[in-house]
Amino acid sequence: MFRIILISLFLYGCDFATEEKNDNKQLRFSFAVAPQIASMPWHLANEEGLFKQDNIDIRFISANYDATIDKFINKEVDAIVISNIDAVAKIVKSNIPADVILITNHSMGNHAIVTSSNNQNKNFILNHDLTSNYLLDRYLIRNQIAFDSVKTTKVMKLEKYISDNTVNGIVTHNPKLYKLTNNFGAKILFDTHKIHQEIFDVVLIHRETLNKFPQFGQALLKVWFSIMNRLQAHKKGATLDVLASLAHLSREAYEAQLITTPLNDTAIKALAAIRNNKIRKSMRHLRYFVERHKLTNNKPFIKWISYPGRTPALLHFSGKHLQNFVYVSS
Repeated sequence: MFRIILISLFLYGCDFATEEKNDNKQLRFSFAVAPQIASMPWHLANEEGLFKQDNIDIRFISANYDATIDKFINKEVDAIVISNIDAVAKIVKSNIPADVILITNHSMGNHAIVTSSNNQNKNFILNHDLTSNYLLDRYLIRNQIAFDSVKTTKVMKLEKYISDNTVNGIVTHNPKLYKLTNNFGAKILFDTHKIHQEIFDVVLIHRETLNKFPQFGQALLKVWFSIMNRLQAHKKGATLDVLASLAHLSREAYEAQLITTPLNDTAIKALAAIRNNKIRKSMRHLRYFVERHKLTNNKPFIKWISYPGRTPALLHFSGKHLQNFVYVSS
């Protein structure tokens, strides 16, 4: 009898805690996003207070890209925007179950190898990021160039190498790419037009949080498509002006770079993207890349990734949250 009373008191306490949270009507989450070209809509949403919705309060954190990933790995934030390459090489490697609820954009010229010389020294300068590594790998494979015949150097400042005749190519992405081609006269040798939809950004959420609070995912989708709606028709020009200002770029420079990373600007388009079988093909290329560079400690690839309708693996592309959003919004 005493045990039953104790259990009853414990359950009463749990119910009371839940009621108190519901009475306050505040569920608090955190979302970290780097100030990159395709992610500026999130920053605009923050400026306009869109992350506070009804009983949900999302703390928006603007930080360096690598810092956002570290915060996610350390469970300091609930969600981030991250490239598909880093989602595998860093999040999967850290054994963190997480769900993709949205593919925000894909690279279609946003990443490139540029050159100002015609030499064949096979000496490449790269940004300090995995997407540059991946792009170079795909270029070498496409052109049947042996990996071991190429010399690579990772640097922070790329500009000084653009006039170096010993360098065959510089591997980078916007905004540095825009600067090199527009201010330094660099020519594009290879870019992501050639590997369409292989590099893209996603919204990634800790699975435990998303399973417990699916309304968090719905809130993020609502924020994204609220801004996307403003990029349609007569509101587009004014919205682009604000986005460019937030990115500290001219309207011309911002728009030129945004074209190279098309946004999934409607829920229907986004749902089609996350269900697209091309993702599987892209991730097969990524599998070869991460295995060659041993980026995931030799974990079996079959356990890394799963797709809509499948049992979730460590990294799961989930279509149900977008599907629910489309249903509610229609």
